[in-house]
Amino acid sequence: MSFIHARIMTVLIAGAFLVGLPAFVHAEPDKEMHRDSHSEHDRAAHHFVDQTFHSLFRHAKDLGLSEEQVAKLKTLMTDYEKARIRGEADLKLAEVDAMTLAHDEKAEMSAIESAIRKSEAAHANMRIDGIKALRAASAVLTPEQRDKWRASRAMMHGEKSKGDYGDGVHAGKPDAPKAGTR
Repeated sequence: MSFIHARIMTVLIAGAFLVGLPAFVHAEPDKEMHRDSHSEHDRAAHHFVDQTFHSLFRHAKDLGLSEEQVAKLKTLMTDYEKARIRGEADLKLAEVDAMTLAHDEKAEMSAIESAIRKSEAAHANMRIDGIKALRAASAVLTPEQRDKWRASRAMMHGEKSKGDYGDGVHAGKPDAPKAGTR
């Protein structure tokens, strides 16, 4: 879920309390809402990290990766997977707390806000963990291997290389958006 969607959700929850919708306050917690609130965006981000690692392993020979580099990448991937699992658990627990408080008519608004902020922090931590993993993986490669990797991805996607989370800044200058791309 994007930052804007999270803020909209916060405003809607706050608005529901201000308006005093009894059906909302007395309703059973919507298990689907808190279980899937971040999942679509998270799946895409985590899929990208996983796909990057697996692609590096698949092309290890083409990139000229040493056994030591492959071992380091495997360790990074394992550490990322563990962090992702912990992050997902933290996020789910924070969402349960937020939804429980949102449905408790006696809960203080400050407690609800705190629970929602805790949920958003867990989500942000998961995204940061993915970026850290990609940057660490990029650091394992030599500059020549990174260049070869970028070129292979660009050919695979039929476009000029735009970098990734791990190397989105080149020569100290952020990549400019290309016309017609996101």
